[in-house]
Amino acid sequence: MSGDDTSKKSGQLVWSVIILHMLNHVISGSMPMLYPDLMDEFDISYAELGLIRSAAGLAAGVPQMFVGLFRRWFSARVLISGGNLLNALMNIGISMGNGFAQFMGFSVLAGVGNSVQHPLGASIVSNGADPKDRGRMLGLNQAVPSIAFAFTPLLTAYLLTRMGWRSTLGVLSIPALALSVVILFFIKGSSDVEGKSRDALNLGKLREQLKNRNVLSISVLRSVMAFRMGVRTFLPLYFIDILGFSSERSSLLYAVMLGGGVLGPFFWGWLSDRMNRKPLIIGIMTASAVGYFMLNYVTSYTGLAVLLFFIGFMVQTVIVQSVMTDSVERSQLDQIFGLYFTIGFTIASISSALFGWVVETYGFNMGFSYIAVVSAISLLPAFFIQEPRNLPQ
Repeated sequence: MSGDDTSKKSGQLVWSVIILHMLNHVISGSMPMLYPDLMDEFDISYAELGLIRSAAGLAAGVPQMFVGLFRRWFSARVLISGGNLLNALMNIGISMGNGFAQFMGFSVLAGVGNSVQHPLGASIVSNGADPKDRGRMLGLNQAVPSIAFAFTPLLTAYLLTRMGWRSTLGVLSIPALALSVVILFFIKGSSDVEGKSRDALNLGKLREQLKNRNVLSISVLRSVMAFRMGVRTFLPLYFIDILGFSSERSSLLYAVMLGGGVLGPFFWGWLSDRMNRKPLIIGIMTASAVGYFMLNYVTSYTGLAVLLFFIGFMVQTVIVQSVMTDSVERSQLDQIFGLYFTIGFTIASISSALFGWVVETYGFNMGFSYIAVVSAISLLPAFFIQEPRNLPQ
């Protein structure tokens, strides 16, 4: 097979993985809209729902560190399609269930299936993209799935009024199920993009990689940043309960922030392919800290719309992932991304509870200040990142 044919086939796999990531978000983005009806039918309390979400979050987070182990026997393509297939089937199982125990069991198994998406998806996109366009493609891998969070609530609300929560969840799970089957049986990439690897999970090499200045700095940065991941869950409550906006205006503000999150990753990924990444990371994180702090003072509807778009737009994740990709061996991307996402998802599972406690005890103003401080602290490890590329001046 010629180099062009290999590149074309890998390109098909890369785009399929990005679209599958979006369909994965369609399922997860629909769940908050379905919870009220589901809780009523299953007679589930808020505490029980919180327990299920924490268990599912841990099931999706912790295994990300170890998905590389299965690269010894299966290709990345088989694992990512199989995991998403399991996730879709378990959500269909939830739609057919009849109580707390089944909801809990299916949610945990769906989380396990979901655990492959981020580390293996980032690895496939990184290895399959042209190095000069890697930042742009990683940006698309974040921006395209973010589109799902923007339209899924509206789609879910429309379907709910016509077919109920069970059929809605089943219908929204089918596209991910179908594409998983297509990727599993009909789409292949080159061996260096999706092939098996005995080094995908190697503790000796992991220890060696953790001595890498960029891997260590980014791991610390990710650990600190994960403590602010719960704030967005509470923003609609802040708009309604504190500022007195209607649920419709609150939803529109939230959608504006999500819109910034769609455009930001693509823009910053594109820009990071053309200039040094360290100053971009530091600049974005500084602006993000200021943005969250300004939530203490900006309370007008128009002002909040501008500020929230700005906050959503300031996303450094794709640039950090690009630095990570350029700093380690290809064979180590699975376990390095596994470590990166495990840190984020595991700490994030408690960040909402922590932010909620701060707000409950000290109020939203202290909560926003806390998020700004967390963002500022995460700047410290960012200063230790080294540029892994030699760009022409």
